[in-house]
Amino acid sequence: MKRKMIGAAAAYLAGLFFASFFTGIKFAAILILIFTLVIIKGIKSRDLLMLFVCFSCAFIVSKTYEHFYYDRIVSLSGSLGNFDGRIVEIENYAGDLALYTLKGNLDGVSGVKVTYLGSGFNAEYGDILHLKGCTFSKYKNDYVFRNKDIFMSEGIFLSADYPESAELERTNSRPVKNSLAGYREKMISRFRSSMDGETGDFISAMVFGEKRGFDPDMRTSLYRSGVGHVMAVSGLHVSVIAVMLMALFKRLRLGRVLPFVFMNILMFLFISMAERPVSAIRASIMIDFVYSAKIFRRQSDTFNSLAAAVLIICVSNPYAVYSSGFLLSVTASFGIGVFGPYMTKNFTDRKFAKSAVIMTCTSLCIFPLSIKYFGETSLVSPVTNLLFLPLCSAALVLGAIFVITGGFLPVLGLAEFLLRPVIAASDIISQNDLTYFCFPGENSVIIIFALAAVVVSVHVVFSRRPLTALAMAAAFSAVMICSAISGRSVNESLRIAFLGSGRNNAAVITYKGSARIFDLGGYHNAPVYVRKYLGENGISVADSIVLTKNEPSQYSAYISGLKPVTVEKWYTSDDIFVYGSANISSAGDEIGFSGNSLEIAYYGGELNADLAGNVISVKPSGNRGSLIVSGDAMNHDILIDRDENGGIDNFEITLFEDGRYKFRRL
Repeated sequence: MKRKMIGAAAAYLAGLFFASFFTGIKFAAILILIFTLVIIKGIKSRDLLMLFVCFSCAFIVSKTYEHFYYDRIVSLSGSLGNFDGRIVEIENYAGDLALYTLKGNLDGVSGVKVTYLGSGFNAEYGDILHLKGCTFSKYKNDYVFRNKDIFMSEGIFLSADYPESAELERTNSRPVKNSLAGYREKMISRFRSSMDGETGDFISAMVFGEKRGFDPDMRTSLYRSGVGHVMAVSGLHVSVIAVMLMALFKRLRLGRVLPFVFMNILMFLFISMAERPVSAIRASIMIDFVYSAKIFRRQSDTFNSLAAAVLIICVSNPYAVYSSGFLLSVTASFGIGVFGPYMTKNFTDRKFAKSAVIMTCTSLCIFPLSIKYFGETSLVSPVTNLLFLPLCSAALVLGAIFVITGGFLPVLGLAEFLLRPVIAASDIISQNDLTYFCFPGENSVIIIFALAAVVVSVHVVFSRRPLTALAMAAAFSAVMICSAISGRSVNESLRIAFLGSGRNNAAVITYKGSARIFDLGGYHNAPVYVRKYLGENGISVADSIVLTKNEPSQYSAYISGLKPVTVEKWYTSDDIFVYGSANISSAGDEIGFSGNSLEIAYYGGELNADLAGNVISVKPSGNRGSLIVSGDAMNHDILIDRDENGGIDNFEITLFEDGRYKFRRL
């Protein structure tokens, strides 16, 4: 094995994945595949021993950490207690509300992190919060918010909720960090006051990763057009700023060492102000390897640098594999820095074609993860990145110059001029269903990753670019065919999805391309779940929305949350006045028409529908219980027990005319 760093990083990362995700039949299948590829490649025994040691170390470290630390902390979920923690992270929300990450001692374990959502403190980094009589709760993932994975990747496993009292102790112990946080907020405010709303939010996201108040419609359009990745502080941002700084230092003729030191100091400050995303940390490590190679007059290698960065991050944090940002950053870097250049090695005089192929390779590398985490991916990203990335990079440089100079140079007008066409074009592109690809469901993820494994196997066995390209094209075509078949099958069936969390409940009935939406809880987050479900299933028109509680406020929430969806008719449970709508009717207890119906009794109430998806009645209630689906016309009698949290949120039942049904947890 010529480059042992790559093998060590790959084996260590694989060990973490096997310890965390690959269990049961998946463990055996993947292990057999890896063992087969190792035999085919004829890896030397000493290299094989090194891979085994790295894999075993990662597996043992992850399981040990889980048993002696994670399980012990999570076992406290549901218990009452006190917690005195120093504030290490602050995420501000509207008004005076903030999410504080506290670090302290819990159950005899030191350095435990918990979160607390509170207001009225105006706290700073380093202050201590004393929480008395709080309830510790573990984080969980749901259909929209993957809170467990997000916080777990940061070493946070519990939240402290509903304390009897919360007192703040001022310490003034983190002056530098508080100064950076204050400067960050000042610059974000300057961005938004000096530019219009959309471009101000856009450049705030690019420079600092700040997405508070970001219009969800604009975010969706940017991701569907393929340039949404510029809103996450990652390799692009770190690379652009590092190149800019090193070019400046080179003109000042400071030698080789001083520019490297100054660059690291400024990069540390920049990443700190961006709240230290793991993708930016990965990029900064890679850049350090590149520039340190120049200092010591060595040849740098992108693949080795990427492997070293992955190994350093995973050794320091065994739960980094739960971070979608980390995995997407690594795969994108591999695509643009390793796989793309490999596939275009013979494109010596065709620069545009080479760039297009590299962008395509990068998009294909992140394709499986995009489907897994977002349920959709852009199909036009190779083209849009070639067109829009230079504009975004130039705007990013201008934003960085503005921040570095304290807002002295008037460069934001030019940045706004560069970003306007990107936003406008993305909005137009995202409205075309052919520009993005949706393939929802757990089975779709399994299919895509299985096909990706086939492509990797073909490349490892044959190591020929044409065959690798052919395998990629065949795999992508297979995904499209499977999606079309699945979509046709689903479109012909009646589907009932219950979405939300807690009191944010809604039901969506879809049949032959039509959708009927029923808000059942009356809380403002329900449209977020409905929007994701409709987007994943490619539905842009809703026949009707029925509001059953808090109608005026929910009408506003759905109008704001479902902007990409055309709603043809609105119903309320009673005669009420809703400002701004002439197309809203009182439904009372009857909606649609009567006939052979399907009765769905669930913990949030009762819903009746016929075979064609027409709703007969909606009766919300506060009773909790199991889900029962029954009805003579459908020949179904389904009982689904409550989950461990007492609810049955975020699931879908597909009912077929021949009497079959399929239950799917979303």
